[in-house]
Amino acid sequence: MFDTGMIVRKANKNDLQGLSELIYRFYAFNEEFDSSWAISPNAREEANKMAENMINDPNINVYVAVYDNLLIGYIKSITNENPLLINNKIEIIKELYVKPQMRRSGIASLLIQKLSEEISKKGVKYIAVEFPVQNWIATDLYKKLGFRPYSTTYIKEV
Repeated sequence: MFDTGMIVRKANKNDLQGLSELIYRFYAFNEEFDSSWAISPNAREEANKMAENMINDPNINVYVAVYDNLLIGYIKSITNENPLLINNKIEIIKELYVKPQMRRSGIASLLIQKLSEEISKKGVKYIAVEFPVQNWIATDLYKKLGFRPYSTTYIKEV
């Protein structure tokens, strides 16, 4: 586990610059696993817009890990509701990123734990995650944390 100087909290407007950089890194990292994740030439500018949107949109949950006043990781999720199901709310992790030098120290687990605590207060009973299938780092992490295969998505170039 990480040392006690690290905190996980809801992202706010003061986090825009650091969050934008983490978003950019998330997409650049996933590009390594699947070329369909190739980032655009203006990805940094788009990451700035995404960070602002994520913080301002009440339907998006964003938490950041902060150490020594620096953002070192983040998690972004949305709630998917289906009134046809008994467990009609599933939280879907869309993005989770921890800086490489900070990995393997429990930060991703703490981000997921914080998200889980907050969404359970809203009646969400399940949490799912989306990531490139070839990202074995993510696969290993989520299996270790008790996630199991749930849904499959295929992609095809048209």
